[in-house]
Amino acid sequence: METWMTPWLLLAVPFAGALLSLLAWSRPREFKTGLLLTTAASFLSVIGTALAIGRLPSGMALLCLLPVAAFASLLGQPLHRDNRQAWLTTVLLLGIGLAAVSASNSSRSLWLSLLLIFLLSLLARSRHGSAPSPTWGLATYGAGAGAALVSAFAPAPLSAWAGLLVSLILIPLFPLQAGHVACLTRLPGSLPALLMLVLPGAGVTHLLTVLPAIPEPVRDAIGGWALVSMVYGSVRALAQPRPLSLLAHASLAFFSVFWWYVAISGILSSQAALFLSAVGLTTGGLYLGWYAVRVRHGDLDLRAIGGLVQPMPRFAGLFSLLALAALGFPPFGVFSGFIGMVLHPDVKLPGSFALVALAWLAASWYFLDLMQRLLFGKPRTDLRYKDVRETESAALALLLVLLAVLGVMPSKWFDAGTTAVPVPPSLESSAWNR
Repeated sequence: METWMTPWLLLAVPFAGALLSLLAWSRPREFKTGLLLTTAASFLSVIGTALAIGRLPSGMALLCLLPVAAFASLLGQPLHRDNRQAWLTTVLLLGIGLAAVSASNSSRSLWLSLLLIFLLSLLARSRHGSAPSPTWGLATYGAGAGAALVSAFAPAPLSAWAGLLVSLILIPLFPLQAGHVACLTRLPGSLPALLMLVLPGAGVTHLLTVLPAIPEPVRDAIGGWALVSMVYGSVRALAQPRPLSLLAHASLAFFSVFWWYVAISGILSSQAALFLSAVGLTTGGLYLGWYAVRVRHGDLDLRAIGGLVQPMPRFAGLFSLLALAALGFPPFGVFSGFIGMVLHPDVKLPGSFALVALAWLAASWYFLDLMQRLLFGKPRTDLRYKDVRETESAALALLLVLLAVLGVMPSKWFDAGTTAVPVPPSLESSAWNR
């Protein structure tokens, strides 16, 4: 099978499954089951594609994670007729995300443009009374879609600069985080849980192609600005009374750590890709946890709800583990990815690492504070509590298992290839394999 066919095949499976599942639109249980089976088929298609082309596609580990994350996202949504559109959108997003991550260097920008246009349409139709206006998010993703098209058709070095802007939007760095915040706070259902992996995954594979063309002074400037973004995200997270806004700015701080590392090292190591994937999964997991509370009690302020450890013990246990994973506790992926980055033999940590350590300390404060305010204290007597269902528990547990696997798996699995499989010529001299 030709390599150029890979994104089309990985796109076709989710779209075909979604189309077939529409036959059961009036029967929510069968409709959701069909979409869950579609995500499983997508996972198998990733494995089958690798076998058919005789080598691992670029970002193989990310490609395997995406269908599993989509499965968890679907599984965590309650069985209700009003959620059908969110279920369908999740599967369509999976297809576009798989295509964007697996595409060749020459066509990836077009797929990223399609992905951002798809998000633009979702944000434009979103309705969420308590969330901030999506205007700046629409503007950010509109600029990203335009930059992706420029990256696809413009000559060098303009294409590299445009590609860098696309990556800065997909893996947000202040002040380009508006789309990221809008997605987490406005999109329906548990769709944002999948987006937290799709967007960074697409961004890191695209960054792989543009990083070698970025001059060192520009990388230094990005590294300095990443420290500003890190501080901004941490301070904003500390001040947020609503969990979704807290998660949006906390993940911004962690994404800034990724950019700081890439800037000071000049490489896109497999440890950095692992760290980024783990941050996306933990953010998605915490979102799914809060979503389970929100569907029961509404989008409440943290000051308006608490004491969930007694009436919702299953939720409390799973949410606590996800919060600890986000903090960087072993054996989860955030810890192993970060340790792998800072201990990389080719990287000498500068004095600015002190700010990174402070950002990590801030994370320990706001994540523990989130856990303490949500789980402990006295439950409200005017609320009717109900613990998470089996499907919701399974979704959160699945993400925890994935994070634990990321914590112990060899980081080289996030390389473009393995020693047993030839690396594509276009990647042989790339920063990923240094």
